[in-house]
Amino acid sequence: MDFRFSPEEEAFRSEVQEFLDREWPRERCLGSLPGGEKMPVPGPLAPGYMPSAEAERKLGAKGWLSLSWPTEYGGGGKPLVYQTIVDEELAYRNIPGSESIGRTIVAPTLIALGSEDLKREFLPRLARGEIDFCLGYTEPEAGSDLASLTTRAVVEGDDYVINGSKVYTSGADISHYCWLLATTDPGVAKHKGLSLFIVPMDAPGISVRPLLNLMNLGWFNEVVLEDVLVSRRGLVGMKNEGWHIVTAALSSERLALYHCRSQFRVFESLLEYAKRVQRDGQPLSQQPLLRQKLAQLATDFQVARLLTYRAAWLRGTGQALSYESAMVKLFNTELAQRLYQVAMEILGLHGGLMGDSARTVLAGMVSHNYLSVVQDTIGAGTSEVQRDIIARRGLDLPRG
Repeated sequence: MDFRFSPEEEAFRSEVQEFLDREWPRERCLGSLPGGEKMPVPGPLAPGYMPSAEAERKLGAKGWLSLSWPTEYGGGGKPLVYQTIVDEELAYRNIPGSESIGRTIVAPTLIALGSEDLKREFLPRLARGEIDFCLGYTEPEAGSDLASLTTRAVVEGDDYVINGSKVYTSGADISHYCWLLATTDPGVAKHKGLSLFIVPMDAPGISVRPLLNLMNLGWFNEVVLEDVLVSRRGLVGMKNEGWHIVTAALSSERLALYHCRSQFRVFESLLEYAKRVQRDGQPLSQQPLLRQKLAQLATDFQVARLLTYRAAWLRGTGQALSYESAMVKLFNTELAQRLYQVAMEILGLHGGLMGDSARTVLAGMVSHNYLSVVQDTIGAGTSEVQRDIIARRGLDLPRG
C-alpha cells in the first residue's frame, strides 16, 4: 500500500502551510517556561489567538472550507483528500474552522439529503464562513439514549411549533442556527417518530442559558424552546426520518471533530518543554519513565493518524462509515486523555495553574486541556457506545 500523497496533493499542502504560517505565525502565540523563557504554544489560551469568526471568514475567502462540495453550492468540486489536508493543517495549528458544526455535520448532510432550497440557502454561506450551527440533540433525560428525547414539533398551518429543551449545546450563544432533532410522531416506536429541523437561533421563544463546565467557562448551554415557529421548509429530509439522518451525520461528527492533529501540536510543545526543563539535575526528556511514556504517545499518534486517514479515504470513495468513524473517535479521544495525564506528570505543580498567575507555564494550556478533554469521551457518543458499535458492526459479535 502506498501511503504517499500525490505531487499535486503535496503541492497543495505546501500552499496551505505557507498561508497558515503567514496568517497564524508560531511567534504570535507564546507561553512561559518556569524560568520565564518563552516558547510557542497552540490553542485558544495563547496570546494572539484569532477568534473563530475571523478565522472562518479568511478560510472561506480562500475556498478552503468547502473544497469537496459541489461547485453549484459554493464548493470546489475536488476529491475529499484536499479538504482532509486543509483540516489536518488547521487542527495541527488549533485554528478555528477545523471543527465547525455547520461545515462538518450540517453541510455533508444537506448535500446528501437536503432539499434544493435548503442547499442553496445554507451551503454558500457556510462555504464563505458567514454562519455556523449548534447541535440540538441532547436533553436532560436523553443523552446516550437519544431516541428518548421529548422535544415536540407539531404541525400548525405552514409551520411547526416546537417546545422542549436541549442541554450541553456547545456554542448555542454564538450560533446562527440550531440543527435540532424533535419528536413529530409520539404514537410510533421512538426511533421512527423523529424529525430534523434547521431552527434560527434568533427565533422568538428561544432562550439560551449558559452551563459552566469544569474550566468555569460557558461553552455549554441549555436551550429552551417555547412555542417556536419553524417553517415547514426548515424540515431536513422527510418527516419522521430524522433518526436515520442523525445517525449518518454522527459518523461525520466522530471523524471530523476529534482530529488527532489538534493534540499532536500540544504533544510537540510538551516534548520541547521536557527538553528545556530539568528536574533533579536532569532534563525531563531523559528521565526513563517519562521518556517511555512520551515514546508510547508518539507511537499512538501515528496510529491515530492512520485510523483517521483510512476513514477519510473510505468516505472519499463514497462508502458509508460505521465502525470506522467509531474507531477514530474512540482512539483519538482516549489518546487525548492519556496525553494530558502524562503532561500533568511532566509539569508537576505548574500543571495545576491557569489564568493570570505569574507562575503559569505554557499559557495554562495543559491545565485547561486536562479538564477540557474529560468531555471528549462523552460527546458524540460515549466510549462505551463506540466500543459497542465496533464490536457489533466491525467484529460481528453478538449482542450481550
